[in-house]
Amino acid sequence: MPTRNVNLTEHFDRFIETGITSGRFSNASEVVREGLRLLEQREHEDKARIEWLRGAAKEGFDAADRGDYITLRSDQEIDDFVDQVRREASKKLVTKKVRA
Repeated sequence: MPTRNVNLTEHFDRFIETGITSGRFSNASEVVREGLRLLEQREHEDKARIEWLRGAAKEGFDAADRGDYITLRSDQEIDDFVDQVRREASKKLVTKKVRA
């Protein structure tokens, strides 16, 4: 297994020591590997989130290009629209729960 030397701040040194003394981890390497697994997982989730956002943005731009949009001209119109969308989404969630 490859070996790396790393420099830690006092904070992270104490954090590792706490993980070991609590019994959660056997040694510093286990703590670091767990941290790296979590970092890798977060990066995968971030990548998936960005891809989803890109897809959603493309759908929105495509809809706008087709003329499939509405114009909201005031704060009140925006509030009313958001409330309407929220009500519709809530109804869909309730319907899904009833079916399940």
